[in-house]
Amino acid sequence: MPVVTNRVADWCAHEFLVSRRRYLIFCNTASLYPVVTEARGVTDDDTLVRRLLAALRLNLADGPHGFAYERWIAPVGSEVQWAPIPDRPVLGSINELVFAAKWGMHDGMSPVELSGWLAKTPLSVLGMNSPDRVFPRIAGACVKG
Repeated sequence: MPVVTNRVADWCAHEFLVSRRRYLIFCNTASLYPVVTEARGVTDDDTLVRRLLAALRLNLADGPHGFAYERWIAPVGSEVQWAPIPDRPVLGSINELVFAAKWGMHDGMSPVELSGWLAKTPLSVLGMNSPDRVFPRIAGACVKG
């Protein structure tokens, strides 16, 4: 499997249920920046990739991470490589985010609101930093690198 050189465009997916509804959480593997969306209608690889790109555009393009989306994610959206979640600490952190996402969904948050709220969550794998602070550093490293 080729080494990932664009860490901003490296995302993993995890499905979870809330009140019998399926949701997806996509996390950037370097920063754990989370993006939550409904999973209804996702039945194959093609719809999964389209849902990922739509969710990233909705959550990143119009916000403070718009440059990272336009420069590093949108141009490579059709280049998909399937791989397992990189390691146990990342998987554990994604599970923590899913647990918090379920709580937020029960509290009435929309997927977009939930994504922003989860991005502010300090995670031990990030040295108790939050994904919304780490993601811009990863994007900045891509610009410099």
